[in-house]
Amino acid sequence: MIFRNQKIKMKPHEKDLRYKDRQLCIKMNTINQIIDGGTPFSIFKSYIEAYTPHINLVKFGWGSSIIDPEIVNKIKLLKDKKIPFNPGGTLFEYYYYRNKFDEYDKFLLENGFEWIELSRGTISIDDAKYSRLLKNYSTNYSVLSEIGYKSTTKSDQMTAHDWVQSCQMSIESGADLVVIEARESGTAGIVDKHGNIKDEIIKELILKVGLNRILFEAPTKELQTFLINNYGSSVNLGNISIQNVLPLVALRQNLRSDTLNSYQFQ
Repeated sequence: MIFRNQKIKMKPHEKDLRYKDRQLCIKMNTINQIIDGGTPFSIFKSYIEAYTPHINLVKFGWGSSIIDPEIVNKIKLLKDKKIPFNPGGTLFEYYYYRNKFDEYDKFLLENGFEWIELSRGTISIDDAKYSRLLKNYSTNYSVLSEIGYKSTTKSDQMTAHDWVQSCQMSIESGADLVVIEARESGTAGIVDKHGNIKDEIIKELILKVGLNRILFEAPTKELQTFLINNYGSSVNLGNISIQNVLPLVALRQNLRSDTLNSYQFQ
């Protein structure tokens, strides 16, 4: 969960990890990141107020934050509730593709973003340039780096080594967390077009990168259930629709039949 105004006491084996001392510090454990793509404010407000203890990050997906007429009200609410928020990786790619970094930086500053997400899931950015971008932005922001492609074909061509290498490069360049692509449909990245989960790649990522540095996009109950049953109830999960916050908590707490016999209680 996310702790505010609290430094993290690092364990000896974590001394090589790069944590930031900011107003919003993160304990790399049990993150529920919800995704909002333009939910009417009255509904958004109801869910946020009802389930604040269970929401650790909010992502404004699909570039919606620059066209949502109620984004100012949403941001104010999240600030009042001390819930971190970010504008998503697609918005970064939108500005990158148009070479309008000044506009992107202005938007972040004017709206009080402290978290951002960098990605290259749609457009091509070479490793050297992407690393420089991560290093630059991580000096002023907490940064999520999304790994994987939105194209199923391109994602399926990635080997376990490719996934691990991209994650390690991102962390070494300043990313606080790496986000493992699955899209909002659960049919890309670590999931193939038929919905089959690439378990061997997930195992390699956890072994080489560490469970506490990974945020898995898990928009479907099937993917959430698989990750919780195989890697524990504290696995970090993202792209959760706002109406599925409490059902996810129920999965984590083994209250649903899907996780009732989860391994940590055997």
